[in-house]
Amino acid sequence: MTLSVSSSFSLPVLRNGSNGYNVTLIQSLLNDAGYGSLVADGIFGVRTDAAVKQFQKDRNLTVDGIVGSQTWEALLPPTIARGSSSDDVERLQMTLNEMGYSLVGDGIFGSNTEAAVKEFQKNSSLEVDGIVGPLTWYALMSIMIQD
Repeated sequence: MTLSVSSSFSLPVLRNGSNGYNVTLIQSLLNDAGYGSLVADGIFGVRTDAAVKQFQKDRNLTVDGIVGSQTWEALLPPTIARGSSSDDVERLQMTLNEMGYSLVGDGIFGSNTEAAVKEFQKNSSLEVDGIVGPLTWYALMSIMIQD
């Protein structure tokens, strides 16, 4: 089951009993956010369910243990675009470099970073707008988890 947020791409809906690399990504994101020390094993069990529910509660989201669009958006880094400068931009640059792009990891979202993002979006069948929102973050992180 997926929740569509784009005509060509969607974020998966995950819950207790789900498994695979998407669950591994959720577990890693929860760990990064300080929600336990989950084993990133790709199995959505009792501990992952409890961590998701606590995360949802702390963010005033619907507490149901289901990772849908609202929970994904709260877990993923914020939307960034040309002109942004932050640790999240540096994280983006480093992630793109691990995929073969050659960017300066300076945390400044300039024209070279925008061009790399657009190329990544095109190659990933995403909307090519140069903006790194939830779908682009998800696609980037999913590729890294699967490698």
